[in-house]
Formats: sequence, structure tokens, C-alpha cells
Amino acid sequence: MTNTQPSHLDNRPVGQHLILVGNGDSHLHVAAHAERLVQRGARVTLVTRQDFAFADWLGGMLGGEWQLDDVRLPADRIVAHGGEHVAAEVVQVDRRQRRITLEDGRQLDYDWLSLDLPPVVDEHAIPGFYTAKGVFTASADDLWILRQRLETQLAGATGDLPSIAVIGNGPTAVELAANLLALGERYGRRLTVTLVGNDRRPLPGACQRANRWLLQRLHRRGLRLELVATATRYDRNQLILDDGSGVDADLLLVTEHLRPSPGLTPFGLETDGNGRIAVGPALRSREDPRLFLARGLLADLAHPPTTRERAALLLEALDQTLSGESRTLRYDQFERWKALNLGDLRDIAWRGSLWCRGRWVRRWKHRRDRREVAHYLGNA
Repeated sequence: MTNTQPSHLDNRPVGQHLILVGNGDSHLHVAAHAERLVQRGARVTLVTRQDFAFADWLGGMLGGEWQLDDVRLPADRIVAHGGEHVAAEVVQVDRRQRRITLEDGRQLDYDWLSLDLPPVVDEHAIPGFYTAKGVFTASADDLWILRQRLETQLAGATGDLPSIAVIGNGPTAVELAANLLALGERYGRRLTVTLVGNDRRPLPGACQRANRWLLQRLHRRGLRLELVATATRYDRNQLILDDGSGVDADLLLVTEHLRPSPGLTPFGLETDGNGRIAVGPALRSREDPRLFLARGLLADLAHPPTTRERAALLLEALDQTLSGESRTLRYDQFERWKALNLGDLRDIAWRGSLWCRGRWVRRWKHRRDRREVAHYLGNA
């Protein structure tokens, strides 16, 4: 069902119905700024049964700072920004006729379609994965279940605490590992937490000094670091690394080794050997120019874009498409200060070679995050 892009799509939009399918982080950003697209003459419809989760508060929720209800943002609040919400799942897609069919039989025609469906764990990525006592992803529901499970054991006066391995690279893995430590610190007990990643720097986009400070701080708090390491299998409560060494891990928190959501199947898009879908620089499908994929594979990048950078790129790409403009878009055009909640009131922020840390970073991040949430909710 591969479509070729007609030449008349190059310079002007054809049709104005934009459908957003999925409750991913990039769609939350688009939904919060839907009025910008509506002003372009578009009708914006969000199709998802699930609410959004505010990604910047997930680490804090795991560490005990936020509750699940705090991080959940109702999908229907898109109406505050001029959009529409349909609580349903897509079961059939006709890309040639540009029509989706919902589970209740309703059909929606679209001119532009954006997909942002959270991925799931690839159970075949590491042999023995599911013999662990628990495997969790970075989704709001999984992190909440993990926190409740750990709090039950932390609150007990006796009994051994489980060891936890966080598998992944980059800011998300670091933030979750730091907040697992914070959860133990809240109860005056130390959780055994190991961060396993194959990058030399926990924050690939930050300077060496920032990474050095971060590593020293996490080490002082008791985090075990296995960097430049790859997990090869899981066996008898241990994660076996590529050098043959073992990491004690009763529970696994996985931020990588993911595969696309099963919800993408009806769209019939071609994938690579790892199940990923290639996209152009503006997150537009190479196979179907009327589709945008927020989680598509961007090739030849020194560092993968952050959640915020992808979200900003998607919004700009959709805005440009609806306006008929044609400009070169790159995710690094949207680089901003990045900040991590380390769970101990001393956060870190960086942008390229610049960085800072301390309590004032926490206050700044807190204000920024609250402002974004209030904006999406329409100050409700």
C-alpha cells in the first residue's frame, strides 16, 4: 500500500482534517497547542482511549514526589484548545482512501494523520527476560505498580529488599534510577539499584564536567553503574553482561529493548528488522507522505532527540504542512535547556556545553512543569 507523493503536495496543503492517533508524549504537546493548528484552518481530532501522562513527572512519581493522578492528564482537555476528542481505538485503516475505522464501527476521513502510540517491551530482546520477578517499562501505570510494590516492602520492619536493574541509556534511565534511590531514602532504607547502559556518558548530550558531577553524586548515593555494558541474558535473578559478569536483579526496569505498539499494525507500514519505521527529517513517513510518526526512526543522529525536541519538531512539521510552507526542519532547531529530577532536591540542567545544578534548578524546573500542565488543562 505504498503511496507516492504527488507533486501538488509540495507547496500547499490538500484538505484540513488532522487526526492524532495515540496518547504519546508528542501528541500531548500537539494537543496543548492545537489552537495553533486550528488557526491554520484545520480540524484537529485526537483518537485515544487512554489519557496522557506528563513525562517530566514520571521520575518524581516513582520517587514518591507525585501521585498517579498528578501525572495523568485527561485526553479530552484538547477541547480547551479547539480540538476534538474521540475515546476509541483504531481497528482498520484504508490509507488509499484516507479513512480510519474505529472499534464501534464509526469511520473518520482524514487529510493528515499523526501516530504516537507508546511502545511495549520486546520480550525476545534479552533471553530470560520474563523469568524475573517483575519487568516494568517507563509507562505511568508500570512505574506506579513498581512504586507500590517497593513501598510495601520498604515500609516493612523486616525482610530483604529486592535488587533492581535499570536497563537503558540517556536521561530517562538516569532519572528513574536516581528516583529509585530517592524512594528508598524516603523510608530511611537503601535500595540496591544498578544502571546498565552501553554509553560512556549517562547524559550523552551534556558536557564532560556535567557527566562527571552526575556520576559522582549518584555513586555517593549508592547507585551501581555498569556503563559501556550490554545485557545479554537474564538467568537466576541475575542480569548477565557481555563481559560475563552478573548483576543482581530481582526486578527489571526497561527503558530500551522496546518494539512498536501493536496499535500500529492496522496501518500496514513497513518496518526494519527491529520493527522500527523510518521517517524523514520532519517525522513524515517515507512510505506515505500524509502520515507523521512521532516515534519513527530518525537516521544518522549523533544523539537521539529528547522527548521535548521530538514534540516540538512534530508540532512545527504539522503547522508547516497545514500552512503549505516548506522549510528544512531538524530536531536540533528546538534544543532547549534540559533538566532532570534526581529525587534529592538537587536537580541538574544542561544545554550543550553549559550546565548547572542545585536547589534553584529544582525550583525552576518545578515552575516550568507546572506552567505546562496548567496550560494544557486550560487552568481547570
